[in-house]
Amino acid sequence: MAANPDRVRQASRLTAAAFNELRNDLDVQLVDVRNPGEYKWGSIDGAVSIPVGQLHKRLDELDPTAPTVVFCGGYRSSVAASVLREAGFTDVSDILGGYGAWINAPAPV
Repeated sequence: MAANPDRVRQASRLTAAAFNELRNDLDVQLVDVRNPGEYKWGSIDGAVSIPVGQLHKRLDELDPTAPTVVFCGGYRSSVAASVLREAGFTDVSDILGGYGAWINAPAPV
């Protein structure tokens, strides 16, 4: 990245509570980038499931102009957000703490 500083962009990272508030106000495209074996713990309603390793091949399933929030069980959502931004997605965020943080977050008021 040091050779290409123009390609470095600040990621938008949302707490689970902030995501809950945002989700009520906007129609967001939600992408679950966990592996299939992790789905047994549940998912967030309305999420599209695309494991991070398949994201490059399945970009055509997503709208690059829609606000997009990615989540996983840890750091992979940050990687996925970077992949999407590099592919031209204009508004990408990830949920800090992933799915585990979301299920424990307070519901929006």
